Amino acid sequence: MPTPSMPFRSCRTWALATAALLLGACSTLDVPRADNYPVSSQKKARAVHHWDVLADDVATRVATRMAAAGRVNAAVQVVPVGGADSAFKLGFRELLMTRLLDRGVPVATGQGALRLEVGTQVVQHGAFTPANNPAPWTTLAGSVAVVRDMSMYHHSTFSGIFAGLGVGAALDAANYARRGPAAGGPTGTEVLVSTALHDGALYLARTADIYYIEGADTVLYEPPPPPPAPPAPTPMRNWKVVGQ
Repeated sequence: MPTPSMPFRSCRTWALATAALLLGACSTLDVPRADNYPVSSQKKARAVHHWDVLADDVATRVATRMAAAGRVNAAVQVVPVGGADSAFKLGFRELLMTRLLDRGVPVATGQGALRLEVGTQVVQHGAFTPANNPAPWTTLAGSVAVVRDMSMYHHSTFSGIFAGLGVGAALDAANYARRGPAAGGPTGTEVLVSTALHDGALYLARTADIYYIEGADTVLYEPPPPPPAPPAPTPMRNWKVVGQ
């Protein structure tokens, strides 16, 4: 029969074994160590409203640069570049023109004195493996503790469960701080949105913004697929009637 102190000894043994395993995994490499960048944050675009927020910010930067260059009254033509237009390019162009007009920047319907080009690039990281469970360690610790306590005590003893959940909650809190509050955390897909304000052959301003996007939303930022090729014509046969 287990004694009342066994749960605490088991938890202590589990912690020591885990620490030994982690220490054993550390070894000296004969190549430069891979270090992380300092902690930073990056927005995730999940709605058209987020496109509007970006358009508003770009319009502010462009208007500020035009004022600094003394081109406040110059009409701007907003032009998507980089291949066929995607759903994002079409929508972002409309939003950007509206936000420019909100700031008193004239927008040309045709060729203007200035040209504001909008481009996008989707980047897929094949090695990225995001976690789908927002609290995997709490779930795992709770499951392991429940199985262990049920097998040893059948009921009434929950010390192992609480100890496991405490460790799991701490790991999940650290994971949340690393991944950020956005739904789903970081993804393996990003989009680079760039704009360039031209005055002839000169750049007056450039912007570049990077967002996380869900993999399923990639189609919004890429050109639509080309239409299917027409079916091949049916071969024709000619028959010659020969009289007798």
